[in-house]
Amino acid sequence: MVTWIAFVIGFVASPIATRLFVPTEKAKIDMFSIYASLIASTCYLGLDQAFVRFFREPPKGLTKKGLFTLCIVAALGFSLISSFALAFSWKFWSVNITESLNPLVFICLCIFSFCLVAYRFLSMNYRMEQNARLYTIQGVMYALVTKIAYLVVGFGSAKGEEALLSLTVLMGIFTMVCIFFQRKSFRFGELSQVSGPAVKELSLFALPLVPLSILSWVNSNISSVALSSLLGLGATGIYTSALGLASTINIIQTGFNAYWAPYVLENYKSDDRKRFFTVHRLMACLLTFFGLAVTLMQTPVFMLLGKDYRSSVIFFPFLFISPICYCLGETTGMGITISKKSYWTTIIFLFSAVINIGLCYLLIPALGMPGAAIASAIAAVLTLLLRTIVGERYYKAIDSYRYLIYTLGLMFSASIINLLIEGAVKYLLLVGILLLAFALYRKEVVMLWTTARQILEVVRAKFKRRKSTKENTNE
Repeated sequence: MVTWIAFVIGFVASPIATRLFVPTEKAKIDMFSIYASLIASTCYLGLDQAFVRFFREPPKGLTKKGLFTLCIVAALGFSLISSFALAFSWKFWSVNITESLNPLVFICLCIFSFCLVAYRFLSMNYRMEQNARLYTIQGVMYALVTKIAYLVVGFGSAKGEEALLSLTVLMGIFTMVCIFFQRKSFRFGELSQVSGPAVKELSLFALPLVPLSILSWVNSNISSVALSSLLGLGATGIYTSALGLASTINIIQTGFNAYWAPYVLENYKSDDRKRFFTVHRLMACLLTFFGLAVTLMQTPVFMLLGKDYRSSVIFFPFLFISPICYCLGETTGMGITISKKSYWTTIIFLFSAVINIGLCYLLIPALGMPGAAIASAIAAVLTLLLRTIVGERYYKAIDSYRYLIYTLGLMFSASIINLLIEGAVKYLLLVGILLLAFALYRKEVVMLWTTARQILEVVRAKFKRRKSTKENTNE
C-alpha cells in the first residue's frame, strides 16, 4: 500500500513541481535530495540491515528494543560527527547543489540527512514489528512531506533555496513527531550493558555493507550528478523529472521484490524449478508491456509536465531499461543469494558503477541529456548479463536466455525509434513493436490474463461472502 500510495502522490507532485519551478530551481531540490541520500546511506553504517538480520535473534545481552536503540543511536551519532567533518567542505556541497555559496543550504543538508537516518530506523522498526497500519500511515506521511507539502512555497516565491528550507523544517517536525509516538521502542538503559562480543557481531555483519550502499547510490544517481557538472542545473532538472516519471515501473519492481526473495529461499531446494522458469518469463513479459505501453502513451503523460520539461520525451524510454534490468536480475541472479556468495554483489555493483561513470562522461558531452539516459541503460544491461552469468553458475534459475533477448531487444528498439524518428511514423513503428511483443509473448499474455481473471473471481467471491455475513448478522 505504501508503494502504491507513494506512487500516486509522486505522480500528482510532478505536474505541480514542474509548473511552479523552472528546471534550474527544481534541479536544486533534486540535487539536494540526491546528496542527502548519499550522506544518509553512508551514516546507516549497515546497521539498518543488521537490525533486520538480528531482530529475531538479538546478540547476547540485548533485547529487541535494546538492539533498535543501539542501532539508531550509533547511526545518528555518526551522522552528527559526519556533519561536523563535512562542515570544512561546506562550499563544495553548496556549489554542487545550488551553484552558489550558501551556508544555509549546507545546514539544511545536514539536518535533512540526519532526519533521513532517523526515519529509516523508525520505519524499519514498525516493519519488523509487523505493525502494518502504523507502517503505512508513517510511509504515506513521509511521502506527503517529501513530495508535496514543501511545494507550497512555490506559489509565492519559486526559489529552490526556499523550497529546501521548507522541506527541511517539515522533515524535522515529521521526524520529531515519529520519535514521540515511538518513544516506548527505546531502551537507553541497555546501552551501558552492551558487551564487546555483541558490538563485534553487529559490526562484522554491518560494516561490509557500507561500500555496497555507496555503490548503489552511484548507480542510481551518477547520471544526474554528471549532468549537473557537465551541462548545469537546467539540464539536470529536466532529466530528473523524466527519471521521476520512469520510476513508475518501480510499482512492479517493489512489489515483486517483497515477495520473490523469501519465496526463493524457501523453495530453491525443490527439484521442480519450472515455477522459477515461469516467473522469469512472466516478469519479462509484464515489464516489457509496461515499458512499451507507457512509451506509446508518452505524449499525454508528458503533457502533465510543465512545458520547459517536455524535451525529455525523446530519451524517456531509455530510463525504463535500468529498473527493468534490475528486476529481471532478481529472477536470473538468484544463485548469488542462494550460494551466499555475497561478495559477487559488491563486485557487480562496482563494475556497474565504473561502467556507468565512464559512459556518462563519454556520452553526455557528445549527446547531451540523451547521453546520460543511454549510459545508464547500457550499464544496466551489462550488469544484468554479468549478474545472470554469475548467478547461473551457482544455481540454474532460467531455462533460456531467449526472454532476456526479447525484452532488451524490444525496449532498445522502441527507445532508439523514439530518439531518432518523429511524427506519425514513430508511433506506427512503436505500435509495430508492441504487436511483435504480443507475438513473442503470446503464451505469457494468455497466462497473465487467466491469472488476472482468477484473482478477480477470488476477490469477488470474498466480497460476496463478506456481504452475506454482514446481512446475516443484521438479521
